[in-house]
Amino acid sequence: MRSRPLVLAVTLATLLLAACGTSQESGPEPPAPTGTRADGPRSDGARLVYRGEGRASAQNPAFSPDGRRMLFTLFHGGYNEGAAALRVVPFDGRAASPQEPRADTLLDESDRAAVNLPGASWHPSAGVAFASDRAGRDEVWVLPPGGGRPVRVTEHRGKSGYLEPSFSPDGEWIVFQESVEEETGNEERRPSRAALGSLWKVRRDGRGATRLLDGPATGTDNRQPNWSPKGDRLVFQRRERGGDTWALYVMNADGTGLRRLTDGSGEHTDPSWSPDGRSVVFSSTAGGLEVPQIFVIPAAGGAPVRVTRNPGGYDGAPSWSPDGRWIAFEAHPGDEDRPTALWRIPAPGAVTR
Repeated sequence: MRSRPLVLAVTLATLLLAACGTSQESGPEPPAPTGTRADGPRSDGARLVYRGEGRASAQNPAFSPDGRRMLFTLFHGGYNEGAAALRVVPFDGRAASPQEPRADTLLDESDRAAVNLPGASWHPSAGVAFASDRAGRDEVWVLPPGGGRPVRVTEHRGKSGYLEPSFSPDGEWIVFQESVEEETGNEERRPSRAALGSLWKVRRDGRGATRLLDGPATGTDNRQPNWSPKGDRLVFQRRERGGDTWALYVMNADGTGLRRLTDGSGEHTDPSWSPDGRSVVFSSTAGGLEVPQIFVIPAAGGAPVRVTRNPGGYDGAPSWSPDGRWIAFEAHPGDEDRPTALWRIPAPGAVTR
């Protein structure tokens, strides 16, 4: 994930759900980047959805429940750098338009980072789940539908951070990761390479916190959990203690039935579900790739299918649209320090016309 230190005023536009009202809270608000759709389609058929201005890095796309908008995290200082805002951009799935899309701001706090997870972080009746250290340490928060102040879900002590929240289909539960953080010389805090992350679930009102997978006890680092559309399973990424290789795993929503989903070499990360729950989309270097691309694998296991082909460029953090037609992802050409933009590509087998 991409959690960073974060600070200051709240500005809320609307969540703009069809079933939600409109609300806005006043306060200092930096101007939203205008973005651009000037980039033409890539050779693999991917098309630009949104690009921030200058160093601003658009990351972690997640579709609205009706599929007409896209939630994302905008890091103002570059990829994973500086303060970060939650923003929403229109999505129609059609060819790029000469008109530049405007991103509406949901939450932007100076020197603080509000970070959403690709996948199931936007629920029609529960709102938007995100991680932020706006109260001093990384905790799970929810931005209610229709606007309003963020509601704190978790509260804990110690040096760990609560990150990567994902809603259950009924909106009653949130699954998230707990990762130990380390202090760095520039006073930033970030998950340590030696961290052994655990997975938890908690009710949206903060009750019933339950550890599903104990990282320290199992000698594993577990991150980026995403709830399946039926609510019966979780998909997440895992690596062994001190290792550098990530694999995808699936388990039941109560923490039982753990099984490995990906086999073979490569870094397999950023998993989220197809709307029918039959497939998982993820970022991977499978097949000896030097830079991650987007792949899809059956949820029951099997051979992954490559979706994007971006020579020399990075594609990651994918989400599947609710109608099953599109996969959105973040991408940049080459150097990992370059800011990412949001792109979309037809899902395998989807009819997009």
